[in-house]
Amino acid sequence: MITLFATTKNFTDIFKTIQLNALNSWRALSNDIQIIIFGDSVGSKEAAEEIGADFVPDVRCSSQGTPFLSDIFLQADKRAKFPIMAFINADIILPNNFLETIPIAQKRIHNFLMVGHRWDMDVKKNINFNDPKENKLFWEVAKKLSTRHECTGIDYFIFNRGTFQNLPNLTIGRFGWDNWLLWKTRRMRIPLIDVSDGIFAIHQNHSYVFNKFKGKSDILSGTESENNQQITKGNTLNILDCTHEYFEGKIRRKTDKASRIRSLHRLPMIFPELAIPIKLYRRLYMMFNYS
Repeated sequence: MITLFATTKNFTDIFKTIQLNALNSWRALSNDIQIIIFGDSVGSKEAAEEIGADFVPDVRCSSQGTPFLSDIFLQADKRAKFPIMAFINADIILPNNFLETIPIAQKRIHNFLMVGHRWDMDVKKNINFNDPKENKLFWEVAKKLSTRHECTGIDYFIFNRGTFQNLPNLTIGRFGWDNWLLWKTRRMRIPLIDVSDGIFAIHQNHSYVFNKFKGKSDILSGTESENNQQITKGNTLNILDCTHEYFEGKIRRKTDKASRIRSLHRLPMIFPELAIPIKLYRRLYMMFNYS
């Protein structure tokens, strides 16, 4: 089984519908999985009780009240009942086969981080994922109306308990924390797996007008995002930088030409202490293979 954990916004207006849809889709996967809700946002305790989740209100936050990645992962690691964990943004609806995809990676690779594309879609009503007909109809509509998001958007992270220790105080939901975590994974030489082909995760579209923010630009230019940028120092990757991928029910290493070339250009950023020999090797590789 698996431990899912998340932090939520206030359960008000459209975010109440969106987040309840997400949480209910997680619980519909199995009554046996552990779900942990972090933070004391309005309605979070009641939502946790409704789906049978653990509720942890006390989380270290920035001066503006946004939870730190470091404390959420630290607390989740200590509270997790299962060896596999997943941090998921609270607006993501998980597909029915979510739990089936993970064992495939476990059999192939001992340690890993699984990420993937999301598919964006407008969802404006509550969905009962425990009703077979309503569940089936939702996914039929999703296949027709959703749009795959670009490679920089990462909304779920599946990994082994104990993988991420002593993380920096990056603020969740602000600039670059998710892309930095991919860089950190590559830096730790842990296989980074793109499971987009196996996990059809739906992101429910929403505005970025909440708390004191007037739009997405406010979030990206605020002091919390500036703090994240100072910490990450440009060390960010995206889904295209995965070393492995889920394809036709199996996990395989990415060996296509585009992936090899991309990796050679990313390695100096991942391992700056080896930048000179890597760049030399890249030059020779390109000379003999693509001249």
